[in-house]
Amino acid sequence: MPKERADIVASLSHKGFELHQHKRDHDFFFLKHPDLTQPVFTKVSRGTEYRTIGDALLARMSKQLHLTRAQFDALVDCTMKKPDYLAVLQSLGVLREQPKKS
Repeated sequence: MPKERADIVASLSHKGFELHQHKRDHDFFFLKHPDLTQPVFTKVSRGTEYRTIGDALLARMSKQLHLTRAQFDALVDCTMKKPDYLAVLQSLGVLREQPKKS
């Protein structure tokens, strides 16, 4: 199911992604976290025809963020909170595990 660009941008911003505007026609959103083992980012077009983002692009964005499409929908719909997303990244090795405090 397509999603509104504004909803995606708001959710990414709220979950710790930082906006980097490209000179041309895309905004890049990079996850900021000190324990990342690799960059995590996606891009969102600013073009007027992309106010609503279709399923094909949403599937690509999901992969870029290391999520299934269902997880991506949960992230955007805010049923997946930031700690839940970080736990997914940690389980995939994209985020280093924190040492357990004794």
